[in-house]
Amino acid sequence: MIIKQGYSKGSVLMKSNENEENQTSVGITLTSHHGFTSDMDEVAWDFYLKYYGKNLCQKNQSNFLFSHKGIEIYANGDVSFNIDSTVFNKGTKLYESILKETNISEGLKDSLGVMRYSPMNISIMPKTGGLNIIKKSLGNDRFDTFAYFINQYYEGFKTPIINAGSLTMGIGNRLFLEKFLDSYKTAGEFFEDIYGIDETFVSELIESGKSLIINREDYCNYMKLACKYWELRLKQKKIKNYIDSSMIKNYQNHLNTILNEIEILENSINKQ
Repeated sequence: MIIKQGYSKGSVLMKSNENEENQTSVGITLTSHHGFTSDMDEVAWDFYLKYYGKNLCQKNQSNFLFSHKGIEIYANGDVSFNIDSTVFNKGTKLYESILKETNISEGLKDSLGVMRYSPMNISIMPKTGGLNIIKKSLGNDRFDTFAYFINQYYEGFKTPIINAGSLTMGIGNRLFLEKFLDSYKTAGEFFEDIYGIDETFVSELIESGKSLIINREDYCNYMKLACKYWELRLKQKKIKNYIDSSMIKNYQNHLNTILNEIEILENSINKQ
């Protein structure tokens, strides 16, 4: 991954003018895509470098180092709420398959697609020790369940984090991940530093992470939790300083659309 010096915030904003538009069932016209289409491409890393400031640096052409209290660890990009609306109705992914044979609006699918790789939903994750792989293995990549197990880690139950994930990774990398995680005292401190969210919402994530997602009502609640997270992130100064006012407004419109469409979906489910 090479971050080119000329790839700036301005180039991201220029891409937003080339977006397709979509008319939702609630009558709002939205642009479909910004420059953010991945958690690992040049646009994403440009965002990370600005969001994390001096705590994140580019080591060489393809490696980035994140530091906390003097401990440096290689970092990857990661999606927080990995909701893949492209496979709704297809039954090919665990949680998305819950909506199989359900009438899902194109507006909901499109807006979820926009938010998936938006600045509100992408962050760095320790690469050494494979914390992103651990997140995927615990709760099938649920962000709230990840928060639950991170909290368990800081309460003294380290096994799910240190012994989960890739079967082929050497123990040395996991021990270094443990050293990095131990530079934080609590789950709240870790989530504040990586995601910029406060302890109140971290507690909400932890509580939600205890619950099963096995039906459409559960999954609708999970999508609403994602929206709350995205709204909190959209209000962060570091994100508001990175994207312009028109992008902020458009993202807010997508969030409103998701919540409205979820309400319509919930009403249709209750009538069945």
